Amino acid sequence: MQIFLASGPFRALRHKNYRYYWFGQAISVIGSWMQNMAMQWLALELTNSALLLSIVTAIEQVPVMILSLFAGAILDRKQKKRIILLTQSLLLTFAFILFLITYTHVVRYWHLVVLAFMRGLVTTFDNPARQSYMIILVGREDLPNAVGLNSMIFNLARIIGPAVASLVISTAGIEMCFLANAISFVPVIVGVFLIDARESQKEENGKSVFTEVIEGLKYVYTNKVLLRTISLVLIMGTFILNFNVLIPVYAKLALGRNETGFGLLMSSMGIGALTGAFLTAIRRKENINLNLLFKFILFVSIVYILLGLNKSYTVACMLFVLVGLLAISFNTSANALLQLLSGDDFRARVLSIYFLCNAGTTPIGNLFTGTISQKISPWAGFYISGLVTIALTIIVLITTFKKRNLEKTK
Repeated sequence: MQIFLASGPFRALRHKNYRYYWFGQAISVIGSWMQNMAMQWLALELTNSALLLSIVTAIEQVPVMILSLFAGAILDRKQKKRIILLTQSLLLTFAFILFLITYTHVVRYWHLVVLAFMRGLVTTFDNPARQSYMIILVGREDLPNAVGLNSMIFNLARIIGPAVASLVISTAGIEMCFLANAISFVPVIVGVFLIDARESQKEENGKSVFTEVIEGLKYVYTNKVLLRTISLVLIMGTFILNFNVLIPVYAKLALGRNETGFGLLMSSMGIGALTGAFLTAIRRKENINLNLLFKFILFVSIVYILLGLNKSYTVACMLFVLVGLLAISFNTSANALLQLLSGDDFRARVLSIYFLCNAGTTPIGNLFTGTISQKISPWAGFYISGLVTIALTIIVLITTFKKRNLEKTK
């Protein structure tokens, strides 16, 4: 067993502290995916509007847009463990409130908007805190493996969560998905509490948070690989990662499916995403580079165009497997590359920029795809997003090659 962990695809689990973290997350993310699907379906049932659904999903990312850079600067000064315990406890509370208002039949559309905003406010700090904590638990050498393993459980939950949620909704009621999510936070809170890892505390330097935000932005700007990686993440986050709007609209309004059909599409994407996460986990850190990111984003754009032309539910399931594989391969590889290239004093700030571009831009993307899906057709959100992504990626690609040629001629 020890030999297997030392060199196999699960080698990051040889670190006891990471095992505490990983097994807690493995349970929690299933509940989170159940809640995600249930909340999207509830919003669509309450409004029957792709645009109003896009507002609920977009509002959760508004705090990321506004506060993400400041969150990174604050986290570089703080103990990550304490932040994670606080944020996970708050997310548990929000899930339980959602259960109560749904169970008592008082839930209204505006409740979902408010709770989505509050959840987004907390995850603005939670996501970069958890991601930047992993290198403390496993070290630089096992970091790509840890990122891949974390993504594996996230995407295994993407398969299990929606499937379980659709069954729970049809048998026990949608409110039970929210209760399950609330309970699922308990193992991760216990796991983080048990971690015994020494964190290096940054000394007070008298600088304001705003000054450190500016320093973080300059740090990314002056490192060309970081800058180009972030540029691709920005494109991907805005025009591709709009699953919360695109998939339920596509399932219900384009393909005429119920919550079970929606759940199967989500699970299909989860199968591909799990495969992509596994491939990242076994990939050597030397093989994670900018060229790999270009390939992932161009291929997923082509699959989006195919989805926009497709009318078959069976074909859609197969295409969503590819979407999951390519999107998660891109995200996990970009995450690992940014962390490996960042210094310890800047890692949380670099990751906060990553989450700003990856998730903070989705309000714009959600409104973009939601409006197109409602005004043009449920298929248009896919093929237009794919075409825009290809065009913008080619611009970054051309700029990158021009820079390389200039550097070679000097």
